[in-house]
Amino acid sequence: MYLVGIDVGTTNTKTVIFDVEAGRICAVGSCRTITQHPKPEWSEFDAEDLWATVLQSIQAAIEQCEHPERIRAIAVASMGESAFPIDRDGNVLYPAIAWYDQRTAAEVQWWQETVGRERIFSVTGQILDPIFGVNKLLWLRRHVPQVFERIERWLSIEDFVLWKLSGSFATDYSIASRTMLFDQQTLSWSESLLAQAGLSAAWFPPALLAGTPIGTIRKAVAEQTGLPAQTVVTTGGHDHLCGALATGVTRPGHLLVSLGTAGAILAISDSFRPEPALFAAGYTSYAYVVQHTYVTLGALNLAGGALEWLVSLLYGQGEQQTVPPEVFTQALQEAAEVPPGSRDALVFPALLGFGTPYRYSTARGAMLGLTPAHHRPELLRALLEGLAFWLRDNTEMLCKLGIAAPQQEITVIGGATRSTLLLQILADVTGGSIKVPQITEAAATGAALLSGIGTKVFDSATEASSAVRCATQLYTPNAQNVEMYDTLYRDHYLPALRLFISDTNQEI
Repeated sequence: MYLVGIDVGTTNTKTVIFDVEAGRICAVGSCRTITQHPKPEWSEFDAEDLWATVLQSIQAAIEQCEHPERIRAIAVASMGESAFPIDRDGNVLYPAIAWYDQRTAAEVQWWQETVGRERIFSVTGQILDPIFGVNKLLWLRRHVPQVFERIERWLSIEDFVLWKLSGSFATDYSIASRTMLFDQQTLSWSESLLAQAGLSAAWFPPALLAGTPIGTIRKAVAEQTGLPAQTVVTTGGHDHLCGALATGVTRPGHLLVSLGTAGAILAISDSFRPEPALFAAGYTSYAYVVQHTYVTLGALNLAGGALEWLVSLLYGQGEQQTVPPEVFTQALQEAAEVPPGSRDALVFPALLGFGTPYRYSTARGAMLGLTPAHHRPELLRALLEGLAFWLRDNTEMLCKLGIAAPQQEITVIGGATRSTLLLQILADVTGGSIKVPQITEAAATGAALLSGIGTKVFDSATEASSAVRCATQLYTPNAQNVEMYDTLYRDHYLPALRLFISDTNQEI
């Protein structure tokens, strides 16, 4: 039996076919997600381009599958804050504004003045920001009223693809949450926020639990792609959350850290807790893709990207400062020869703001304690230790709030996991084991698993994630290093951090 998962991402759209019996992906189709830039700093997705990319990725995966007739179900993971306006005849009225497009700053100011950040957080679990879907909708009302007047549906990327696949309108709780209009207490569209914005609830699709069946594949789609006509379509979820499911992060107390270009820490809990301390620290909290669970998300805007930058800066050649893989490996080997503590060099990895647990977006990176005796390896190791201290700072805050347990196992994914030195430092600094599952296409795999939950292939999320067979690396703390790093963290890092951020204005 096969399950299909689609991951509609910012850079690529990928379709995987997951073999349930083997516990592995048996086919992958990938196509570049096309982004339009109609004006400087504007980014949009054309509906026809995006749908064609989805179809091409499905077709590419089906061509690699020896028995496509064994496919049982399909679900969609997607980026979270982009959406298409649709008219009553099913026509797309305007491109989807990319999630990271910042043209909606005025809408953020309007929410701040009329509702307030604290109220929005208490209802939606989100920290007011230009990226959220409702701000793009309000931008259309202000700048393209002729489009706004014709809107009958507002479909986030997942919703749009589900509609094109099945003909049904639906979304899941996690994607609905990224509109900044979803009430986390009732798991329904917020009547108060919709009324405040003057928007109709009828524009938004029914919000359902991730993995809920909504129909079968449309005949035309089956003929175009090779999917079986009886393929069940289910809701999926926000891509990061689907990826977490695929790695086995399913139960309250579980922690996952993603170290891609940016860094993210994800903690699972059994209730929605919009506490002032979470808000002050900048964490978001919203429905997870597993029933009766919520996710708390923290972030660092540049993590693995900071590592790439520093290696390129110190070891790169030429104007592009490019670093071949073998040079990157050598740089990390040199850093591994430096003793813990980097000979008193200290790095705050806040190149694009500090993120959680301080929410200082205007903070910038710093290197402290430097002397002429320091060389490239010390600076590189100090950055790795700075990333680990950031992680410990976040885990201690989540422990303090009762969301995570101290010194527990942490699942780590992302491109930065190729640095075994970083992974060992993470274990030594946090005092907990670091688990690194060797899984590719995690978001698409998570979507496939959700389709299996919805069609009763799996009885639970835990059973679904356990069906994924992949190698796992485990890094355990070195007792001597744990003691040394504990002293460095408490006696050096935290006091220096307080001084570092004391002159930075915290966002309110």
